Amino acid sequence: MSQQTELDKVKTRIRALAARTVERGCSEAEALAAAQKIGELLEVYGLTMSEVELRQETCLQREIAFTGPRLQALSAIFLSVIDLTETRGWMVGRDHFVFFGLEPDVLMAEYLMHLVAGAVDHEEALFRASDAYRRSRATPQNRLRSFRYGFAERVSTRIEEFAAHRRAAEEAARQPTSTGTALVLVKEQIIAEGFGELGIRLRTSYTTRTVRDGAAYRKGVEAGGRVNLQRPVRGAGGTMRLPGRTR
Repeated sequence: MSQQTELDKVKTRIRALAARTVERGCSEAEALAAAQKIGELLEVYGLTMSEVELRQETCLQREIAFTGPRLQALSAIFLSVIDLTETRGWMVGRDHFVFFGLEPDVLMAEYLMHLVAGAVDHEEALFRASDAYRRSRATPQNRLRSFRYGFAERVSTRIEEFAAHRRAAEEAARQPTSTGTALVLVKEQIIAEGFGELGIRLRTSYTTRTVRDGAAYRKGVEAGGRVNLQRPVRGAGGTMRLPGRTR
């Protein structure tokens, strides 16, 4: 028997023991004995309950569609959202965004896209009613497009800061003395294997964005800094929040 096969059997046994609770009909003595056995197995095999539970996770694919001018901002933040949530992603046409990964991560990605969509609509309405919009000599189309570009640039930068924070935490988890190393590797393996089964080959495309109204762009940057990225989203794993932010 290979070491990996043995570990898989141990993890299956741990999950079965974890299901032996009073709420599920076991006596207190049986539940206590199960908990003690779980502790012994975790210690002997150098595992954590998080790793055992993660092995249960399956990958999820979700597609969301948006319409209207907000697409200019959403397509610009798409890659940043993928980076932060550790998902795989691609676009179908110009208005369909697809995320693939573990369920909590995909739900977070979907949440962020809807959050930004609502925020850009709100902030653009405020900009349209502002003196800065009326004073601009650019065409209305160029004013609004420049505003959306500035908005997306600022939101993307903030999301990328969160992603850098996450990567730093993962790097710390890879240290030899940390129990988080196995978790990071297991997650990467699950996503890679699941994506491979899809048989999809992704290609990178590039879009040129030209700012025609510098003042409108700066207003968009200001608006992007006001978006509240701290709101929670509930998924299978409970309440999730983005890393803390002080500015």
